[in-house]
This record gives sequence, structure tokens and C-alpha cells, in this order.
Amino acid sequence: MMRFFILTVYLVSLTTFFACGGAEEAKGPVIQPKKEATWVRTEKIKITTGQTFSRTEKKLADIPINTSLVEKMTTNEKPDLVVKLDEASCLARLDSLNIRRTLVQKSGGMWGAFERNADSKQYSFYGMQLDSNVNKMIFSLRYLCKTSDGVPLNNVAIEFKKLVQDHGREETIKILLSRGEHPEDIEVFLNYEEFARKIGEREIDFKVINPRLNKAERIIDLYDELSKNSSDKQSADMFLSNSVTLLKVMNEFLKTDQIMAMAVNEEELVPYHHLDQDM
Repeated sequence: MMRFFILTVYLVSLTTFFACGGAEEAKGPVIQPKKEATWVRTEKIKITTGQTFSRTEKKLADIPINTSLVEKMTTNEKPDLVVKLDEASCLARLDSLNIRRTLVQKSGGMWGAFERNADSKQYSFYGMQLDSNVNKMIFSLRYLCKTSDGVPLNNVAIEFKKLVQDHGREETIKILLSRGEHPEDIEVFLNYEEFARKIGEREIDFKVINPRLNKAERIIDLYDELSKNSSDKQSADMFLSNSVTLLKVMNEFLKTDQIMAMAVNEEELVPYHHLDQDM
């Protein structure tokens, strides 16, 4: 056994010796691979001021508003056929509008309608705004249906209400500061808690919500119709005009209608928070 071990060590030593010796003999000049020829522009490129400005983004032409369509959408109010509207019937009517909205957007929405036509494709940002505003309109109306008798306190309001009740406002501020909250965020949280308590007592009669549902129905009708826009060049101008008109009507509906603006504002005022539940 000892002989076998000695023989093994001897063979390994020989192998290492010759390997090292071979490496010494292999030394020599390193041959670099042949450098490839590369093309380099040597002449100077001159661009005139006119060429520079001509390469800037082309300004899109203004799209005219269809004034007759505005009048039809805003003044031709649908008669109130609902004798008595409650939360269940309000939500049921809204759900039918929401189904139509969903079907349109599953097919590409208004953005897809703009993209189908080469003449309207450059205005596709209007399509995205239309899709977004329709979503906001449906969500705000759902909010109104559910909060006709007041807005229940959400988790944010409940947590801050409990803090203020248990510790008082000034002590609550100290607690939040010790938790690393920014003073401006604390002010937002506490102001929202007061706001949430106020809107918890506000009431909106369903007779007030119903005309908004009527208008939303007309908006969804046109939204659905315009989303089926073909690639026919002849109808492109009318499509663009009616689309920006619909966008104008929706913007005004969400911003200037007192009830809709209130719903949008109440939802958007809910602040983000990350408070521990055991505070």
C-alpha cells in the first residue's frame, strides 16, 4: 500500500514538472488578431436653422367643436320615467351603462377607434382621455348611488377618528411625528378626518341623481357609437369633431356639474396612509 502511495506521488510530481516546463517553452510573442477596418465619418455635417425647426414635432390642427351636438347632449334631457328611485334601482340602472362601457373598452375603447384611421391616429390621445373620463363618470355615479344617505367612514377616517378621540388632536400630532410622519401629511390626515365626519351627514335625493344617470346614458350612447368608427377617410373629420365634442361635454359634466364635481372631489380627497393598526 505504501509503495502504491509513493508511486502515485511520484507520477503526479512528474506530471506537474513537465506541465510547467511545457508552459515555459510555449512563451513567445503574443499575436494580436488583425484589426478590422472601421468606417468613420470625417466630413462635417451642417444643418441649417430651417432644417432644425422643420424636424420639430408638427403642431396638430385644431378640431372644431360640433355645437349642435353640444346642445343635443346638454339640453335634450330625457324625461324622468322613474317614479321612485332607491339605491338598488340606481345601481341596477348604472350597471347596465357599465356593461356597455366595459364592452366598448374590451374592443379597444375610443383609443382603438382613433388608432384604426390614419387621419385620426395622431389624435389618439383624445381617445385615451375619453376612455378615462367615461370610467370616472361611471365610478362617480356608483359612488353617488351608494352614498345618497351619507358617506360611511372609511378605514382612513376611522383610524384617525379613534386616535383623536383617545389622545386629542395635539397629542395625536406628537404620536404621528414620533412615528416618522411628515407634518404636512399629518395636517392632511387630520383635515380629512374632519371632512369625512361632515360628509357622513350629507344627503342627496335620488331625484337629483336620476337626471345625472339620464345624461350619462346619452354620453354612453355616443361613446358606443363613436367607438365603432371605421377606417373610411370620408368620415374621419366628423368622427374627430364629434369625439372632441363628447370630451368637452364630459369634462364639463365632471367639473361644473355641482353633484358630479362633489362626488369626484370626495373620492379624490381620501389620502394614502400606512398607519399601524395597533396605534
